[in-house]
Amino acid sequence: MEFTTPAIPKKPGYLHNSMYAINDIYNLPTDIEKSTISVQDIGASVPEGSRFGTFIQTVQGVIRKGAGKIELSASMGGGQESVGPEAYGKDARQALRELAKVNEIDYVSVHTPPQIGNMSGYNPQERAFNDEYRKTELDEVKRAIEFAADTGGGAVVVHTGEYQRDISNQPWAKNPDGSYKFLAYNEEPSKQVLYLVDERTGRLITEVRKSLVVHEPDFKRKFDSEQGRERWVDKDGKFIDEKNVDNLFARVPEWDADNVRFKTRRLTWEDFEKRAKEWNRWNRKTDGTDWTPEELYFRSQMETRILQARGSSLYHGRTYEAEKSSYEKIKQALDYFKQIEDKVPKEEQWKLLQQIPGVKSWGGEYANKFVPPVDKMPTDILKEVLKQVEHSMRYTHEASASADAQAAESTETLKHILPVSTYAKRKTAESYAEAGLHAMDVSHHNPHVKKDIYVAPENIFPEMGFGSHPEELIELVKLGRQKMVEYLTSPEIPDPAEKRDENGNLRKVPNKYYIPGMSKEEAEREAKDHIKATLDTQHLGMWWKHFQPQAGESYEERKKRFDQWYMDMIDKLEKEDVIGHIHVVDAIGSGHQHLPVGQGNLPVKKALEKLKENGYKGTMVSEAYGEDANYGQGRQLTETWRAFGSPIRSPGYAIGAPGRWTDVQWSYFDKMRQPYFVFGSYAPSNDWQLWSQVPFE
Repeated sequence: MEFTTPAIPKKPGYLHNSMYAINDIYNLPTDIEKSTISVQDIGASVPEGSRFGTFIQTVQGVIRKGAGKIELSASMGGGQESVGPEAYGKDARQALRELAKVNEIDYVSVHTPPQIGNMSGYNPQERAFNDEYRKTELDEVKRAIEFAADTGGGAVVVHTGEYQRDISNQPWAKNPDGSYKFLAYNEEPSKQVLYLVDERTGRLITEVRKSLVVHEPDFKRKFDSEQGRERWVDKDGKFIDEKNVDNLFARVPEWDADNVRFKTRRLTWEDFEKRAKEWNRWNRKTDGTDWTPEELYFRSQMETRILQARGSSLYHGRTYEAEKSSYEKIKQALDYFKQIEDKVPKEEQWKLLQQIPGVKSWGGEYANKFVPPVDKMPTDILKEVLKQVEHSMRYTHEASASADAQAAESTETLKHILPVSTYAKRKTAESYAEAGLHAMDVSHHNPHVKKDIYVAPENIFPEMGFGSHPEELIELVKLGRQKMVEYLTSPEIPDPAEKRDENGNLRKVPNKYYIPGMSKEEAEREAKDHIKATLDTQHLGMWWKHFQPQAGESYEERKKRFDQWYMDMIDKLEKEDVIGHIHVVDAIGSGHQHLPVGQGNLPVKKALEKLKENGYKGTMVSEAYGEDANYGQGRQLTETWRAFGSPIRSPGYAIGAPGRWTDVQWSYFDKMRQPYFVFGSYAPSNDWQLWSQVPFE
């Protein structure tokens, strides 16, 4: 009887030779530890640049290592080195497509350059939000979207870090009992800087710090029985509208007769937290949003400046009317005495001379005892007095008017100060909506697209800011989707140029993204298809550095509790249906590492298997290139496959236990011993010589 071996179909991501093939050819016994994740589920990320070569070279290299799914990690173009998506022309892109077709692999994602650190437009060098900088970031993402389209589609990964925020003040940072689950550092609850933004300029306001104390005048108060709280009153005891800055000038400070000064109040951060709760009940903003403690902190400082400016204006302007009246009367007197002097003959004008003190400056009353008086004509005296009144009025004009202008400017500024979270989230949502719209358009019209392109924000290091925590990543994706739906379905939107009407409100302009006839449900589907998240399993583990130990807790107990939190976050991300792409990486400790799964101590394997069991259909690539340079090429994939227990099957006979990856990882044609000869790049190059070995010389 003749036995024949059936043909083995080649599939991406599997090791192929004459002896080993994929495991689903025969119904072999399944391993009890077999993972739900197979070799072909996990691809690899490849870089470009002078150290690595072009994508064409790095892709060929990772294909030879067995990768079936590949992420193209782009570098920032525009410099001396020819890198980045636009460094690949039509022929190069065609070559990448042909490589994928011939080797039956997929390009599942394009990673934008790591220099793209946010989509809010925050420029760390300027310490401000800059719309020009935001456009630069968005344009780079659009280039990556077009490159992804020409190579097949998939995720376009973008790092997050939209703005700096106080970890201790976030709702997810505390345990149910009020203790802290996460802290940036131990002193954060009392010393953290809280940022505000001037929405007109994007400038950061950094004066708000929890550890600083604010002093403001102790204004008279009276209990309001209707609201059940004390409120400011004017000199007549009437309640003052606290939201109207103009009315605050009517407040009356308490007088300290013993110390001959007005009383002041010392306000700590806790006082502003209480004030925020009170104002959010009785003085909500006109747009319905809540006041934050940092806004009221800054408002108190600005109100003091406004009152100081207005007080200065009042001080200098209190005699202005009298001076103005005097000026007119002196002018009339000057005209009158001019006429008299003109009519009196010159030889008789001496009769009009008036004696005036010789010294009129400070101390003149004493000096004039020794300095003789001066004789002057009435017109000369009046001209001199008129000049002094003019100088006094000019001083009033400049001092009082400039103080009023300063007060008005500060009042206007208060109308445009926003918490950094409000401003940055708005800008980020706009950017991701625009990127999602571009991904939608390219997905529908580029003939090379095999699957929908979607922009995929990635959770980055905790200290980089908003977007790094899973709760924030979920919110970021949802904000981008909501804004994209608005763009697709609203005929008018707030002016992107941010031009305002006479009341300071953003104008409405026609929406260039509007698609007539598209329903909200259709728009929501498009937004969901083109804006998803990238989960980096190692970046999620970096929250360990901020995970607070409990009293009497051992390291093992703390680690167990952290691992449970890690799994809870995986569950939440999966339930919110935001994940589209995963970077598979492990680490030991809380630093930024790129270890293969199993070489660290994060529950990555358990998390990914759980996602797979729950129906996750997105893509996964290994970014675990951290050991390749030091411990052998290929560990990025081989150690990851090993961790998931991916089996290697023999099609010859179904006898015994199935082979494991470790059986062949370091073998040479199924032999575990090392060969007695060298091969490949290790073989030295022999010198050229004749067969007779006679030297050429």
